[in-house]
Amino acid sequence: MSKQRKPRGVSASPEGIRRLNQAKATETDDEGQSLTFDRLAERAENISDRTVKRFFSGKPVDRGYAIAIIEALGLKPEDVLSPEELFVSESIEQIQAKDTGDSERAGELIKGLETALSEFKKSEEASLQAMEWLKANRKALSQEAAEAALRKHYDQNPNNVDTDYSEDIEVFSQEIRKYLQLIYYCLELGSWELMDRAIQESKIPVNRDLQLYVDALDFIKNQKVSLSFDPEEAKEITLYLDEIINIIPRRL
Repeated sequence: MSKQRKPRGVSASPEGIRRLNQAKATETDDEGQSLTFDRLAERAENISDRTVKRFFSGKPVDRGYAIAIIEALGLKPEDVLSPEELFVSESIEQIQAKDTGDSERAGELIKGLETALSEFKKSEEASLQAMEWLKANRKALSQEAAEAALRKHYDQNPNNVDTDYSEDIEVFSQEIRKYLQLIYYCLELGSWELMDRAIQESKIPVNRDLQLYVDALDFIKNQKVSLSFDPEEAKEITLYLDEIINIIPRRL
């Protein structure tokens, strides 16, 4: 007979951490002073301030403690925990309520849910890293990609030897920047919807040879993304780049 499983911990989402800190910054204690972690711990059913700090740092804590901290700040669980986190924790509670915790089947179900959530969190973290990277480097990436694509184009055209295309690089880089901005918002929402809408409504530039856009984005994918992230971390941003690269010749 297996041992009783410990209650599963839950952690705040990145947006949830921001809301926790925002709520804490606007709250005061009974004496009108800024709310400290110690005071918040007392307000949240006298749990330890260490647990409060752990939750604020994005680390998992007991679900009951997490809910107590959230409600002590006047927030709701859905404000702080991701929908996936809520679904998994509630599902596990339901499984445990129907079982003593000794069942091998119940253990397998819980393990499957926890594994799925772990994979989701890895994907979410990779998306956040990619977003930050794009935001910090979008201008430089666009400039380098535009230059590489135009150089390739002119090198392949013997009639354009020694052509000065420096001004064209600047204009083209601004166009590529719009593609990267679209990918940024797709990563932020975790959805293809914006990309589909941008294509359908012709909101991304297609003012020149389509192969130039393909070459520029392919340069970013193979020369920049692959060198900045390991394959697992690059998965999300690579998916969006591949999607645009594949649909440009077909749909734009």
